[in-house]
Amino acid sequence: MIGIDEAGRGPVIGPMVVAGVQLDADAESKLKAMGVRDSKMIAPKKREMLAEEIRKIADGVEVVVITAKEIDAQMKVMTLNQIELNAMVKIMNTFGDTAIFLDLPSNGPGFMRELNYQLSVPGANVVAEHKADDKFIVVGAASIIAKTTRDRLVREIEEKYGILGSGYPADVRTTDFLKKYLKEHGEFPDFVRHSWSTTQRLLNQTKQKGIFSYKK
Repeated sequence: MIGIDEAGRGPVIGPMVVAGVQLDADAESKLKAMGVRDSKMIAPKKREMLAEEIRKIADGVEVVVITAKEIDAQMKVMTLNQIELNAMVKIMNTFGDTAIFLDLPSNGPGFMRELNYQLSVPGANVVAEHKADDKFIVVGAASIIAKTTRDRLVREIEEKYGILGSGYPADVRTTDFLKKYLKEHGEFPDFVRHSWSTTQRLLNQTKQKGIFSYKK
């Protein structure tokens, strides 16, 4: 069986990561005993430990990283759901397993129609449910791989640019970073999603301030 999940759909900073994990029944039992479940329910240090174990025990692990710059470019012609779907299908077709479990985005029916259209695995049985990462061990394992991969990539950015916060628009640390960077550089770096409403709003505010300053 394979499980697929993502990390980083909503953040304004950093990539979206889609991960797939391939397990047999024995590996699934071992990971269940270790406490594998939805990554959001696991402390960061334990997530890192479990990610290492998953990579050792799993029959296969596939990861697709979609950078902020790639998300901006693709969202000119498709939705975020379609971007995620394409990554999921790529993983499914790579593995070729017929038992597939995945966490379903909000647009369930339309998402599944397009997924089944693109899927090239004969006889595939896709089980797609909301909160699948907390219902199926194999999806929980995928969520851990996706989350730890994204966290590592964000830490690499922080090493160069300083504290970014969680990357979500509601995080004050994230918005403070965006405001400070925009004030100092007049634009956002490539690891920031320019197509997000948060960045668009900040850019518009900066332009308005510039107009008023000019008039004075």
